[in-house]
Amino acid sequence: MSKQRIKRFKLNVSYQKERSWLEEMALQGWFLENISFGVLYTFARGEPRRMLYDIDRFWLPKKPVLEEIRHKETFRELAQELGWKEVTHSEDMTYYFAKEYEEDGVNELHNDPESRRYLAEKFKEYYYYIAMRQVFWGAVLAITDILIKLLTLTWEEPFPIWYDWFVLVFFFAGSLMALWCRRRGDDIRKELSMSRQEWEEGVDPETHRTVRRLIWTNRGLNRFLRKQEEQGWILTSVTPTRYFFEKSLGKSQVYTMDCKSLTNRRRKKGKQKKFEDSKDWYGINNDWELQSVRDAEEKGWTFVCALENRAIIYRGDAGEVQPLNDVKYDNSLRGISLIGEYGFLILCSGFIGGVIGFIFAMLYY
Repeated sequence: MSKQRIKRFKLNVSYQKERSWLEEMALQGWFLENISFGVLYTFARGEPRRMLYDIDRFWLPKKPVLEEIRHKETFRELAQELGWKEVTHSEDMTYYFAKEYEEDGVNELHNDPESRRYLAEKFKEYYYYIAMRQVFWGAVLAITDILIKLLTLTWEEPFPIWYDWFVLVFFFAGSLMALWCRRRGDDIRKELSMSRQEWEEGVDPETHRTVRRLIWTNRGLNRFLRKQEEQGWILTSVTPTRYFFEKSLGKSQVYTMDCKSLTNRRRKKGKQKKFEDSKDWYGINNDWELQSVRDAEEKGWTFVCALENRAIIYRGDAGEVQPLNDVKYDNSLRGISLIGEYGFLILCSGFIGGVIGFIFAMLYY
């Protein structure tokens, strides 16, 4: 008699959440049997029991060394010795393993920080590869389009416009895909670097929260963070539009933000040389950050987090810290801190190019 099977369509953006979902299905008596296209799951009926699921990927680079070629076989043998059974793999060579829960056993396939970091890097590199591939083919199509136009300048009939639209749509969609893949790779690296317990604690709404907010001034940032602190939430990390908090019932805190321009203002006031590096095209030289941390610690501030190499947020006990920067800068825009100097340069270039193009268009027509 054939097994009873069901199919479920589910888009999982988190491997940790996917693993939890598969384990919930096993408790209901449905066990993973196959995955197609990363979203179509096939389950077979069985006796409900507590199962554990974990993943790894075996995707070789173009020029693998012997260790990389043998890694898949070695890992599968080790997993089997630990009681993990290979279930299936998806089209991107993500392999799924399962084992029955053991009360006093090792219930994670990657149960030490080093192996988790190695796993996380493999997934990050895969998504970075997809991003670079999208950029490459977009560039190939754009260059091909330009060459075709140059070769067909003498044609009586114009080259079909649908190809121009095809290139434009592909290039735009490919660029968005590349950006998403880069972001996805970074998110997965962070997620898979954590143990299951660390991840569960990080998503527990009782102890952690995420707030989406676009804040433009240091004063507004401090006001927002003080309000969160009054509710018992302490800042742990930031992105340009997201703020991550954890539950805390500590002393009243105040916050401040520092950036390269403010650090240079302090340097100039002290008659010291500003931080300028003509070779630092992408704004990644961290000399100013080292100076910022030294200045902040001297005034009693504690480092909280940094937004890449754009800004640093500090926290201190109310009434015990000295101002890091002049309060007159608290209402200054922090646009550079949000998008970075390179992003700011691109926006300015685009604006200037748009103005020039508009002027020329008006004069021409």
